[in-house]
Amino acid sequence: MIITVTLNPAIDHTLVLPKFVAGDTIRVKSVRSDPGGKGINVSRVIHELGGESLAMGFAPGGLGRYIEQTLNSQGIPCDFLHTKGEVRTNITILDESRHINTILSDPGPETDLKYVAELKTRLRKRLSPGDWLVIAGSIPPPLDATIYTDLIELATEMGAHTVLDADGAALAAGAAAHPEMLKGNRRELERLLGRHLDDEKSTLNGARQVHDSGVNQVVVTRGREGALAVADSQFLRGVAPRVRAVSAVGSGDAFLAGVVLTLSKGGDMKEALRLGIASGTASVLFPGTELCRRREVDILMPRVRVQPIEHPVAC
Repeated sequence: MIITVTLNPAIDHTLVLPKFVAGDTIRVKSVRSDPGGKGINVSRVIHELGGESLAMGFAPGGLGRYIEQTLNSQGIPCDFLHTKGEVRTNITILDESRHINTILSDPGPETDLKYVAELKTRLRKRLSPGDWLVIAGSIPPPLDATIYTDLIELATEMGAHTVLDADGAALAAGAAAHPEMLKGNRRELERLLGRHLDDEKSTLNGARQVHDSGVNQVVVTRGREGALAVADSQFLRGVAPRVRAVSAVGSGDAFLAGVVLTLSKGGDMKEALRLGIASGTASVLFPGTELCRRREVDILMPRVRVQPIEHPVAC
């Protein structure tokens, strides 16, 4: 079983504009709304790829119920805590003339610490040895990053595989708990390590540094350049096929879904990178938070190249 945890879900609104001009009145070409939050997106893509997952976390207010009902109607089982406040709203503005996305992100409602204890209780009931727990996204105020440390330690004690996808303090605190896998993009890894990663060599060395600190599998996405992985002392380069991108929003979540789904079925990291890159690439073909579709993923899979890096240069 794959379980995803989203502590700070969202309703993602995408506004497609012919051209964005600050200070002007602009006619919107199209609007799309989706349940959002990184863990929820991972569950959505796993379902699209034919896998099964359980979406857990917090679901504040009426919009939280809406997210829950929407996922259930799509065949994605949920076990959310109904908390106070209201689910945040994120707005993505897609400027078609320049192919630029502008994202307005709400921090989310304040969440009482008592809900954390209840979430841990539910996870203990749900998790079994060998399950995969994906902890992803931001943390609602006033909770701090130690919640990710606690959840990773809880799942590890229960024999589950743990996967972390976060940024900033949440990524640093979670990484210190030694999840089995850490997934990030190049910018997130730069913030974690406190230095620039300008090319493949420096990015690979950064991933190896995190791996050597106690994280067994480190995967770094690099946009159009694909992804790098350090896993079980193996170094891999995944090269993405060239496509005409519409929006990169959610592509990292689609990538992670493909990786985790493959590993949960007993595949190796080479296979996982191939499905992850195909899923992430398929996601950029669609506007806003409309995630990948299985048809496009299947078409792209044969075009993804995954290669071993035989002699990586040390730091």
